[in-house]
Amino acid sequence: MKYWFHPDVFNNVAITLATYRWKLLTWSIFAFILFFVLQYQITNVTPELLIWLAIFILFSALQALVIAAFIFFFQVLPSSKVQDKKWHKFYRYIEWCEAALFGFILPAPTLLFVYALLTI
Repeated sequence: MKYWFHPDVFNNVAITLATYRWKLLTWSIFAFILFFVLQYQITNVTPELLIWLAIFILFSALQALVIAAFIFFFQVLPSSKVQDKKWHKFYRYIEWCEAALFGFILPAPTLLFVYALLTI
């Protein structure tokens, strides 16, 4: 049976996106700094568009950070480097836990932004 959230599938995706990992991390840091600068500028008379722009920048920074973390976690699977069966099983269990965790974390910033758009 094929799983969508299999560690090997995530490994293949991370290898494909590996060239973007540092760019995503840099853009995430830049976007967080930009958000904090904009947050300092926001007052009671600020146009609503600027507020939504700041919120979008925040969620974009979170999404870029999550994708960068995903690439760093799944670029190399520790279970592929170990020869001992006991350690292979242990690393495989950890990889499955990471895959389940990232299955929830990867879409979270985008879904939270959409939820914020719909409810506010």
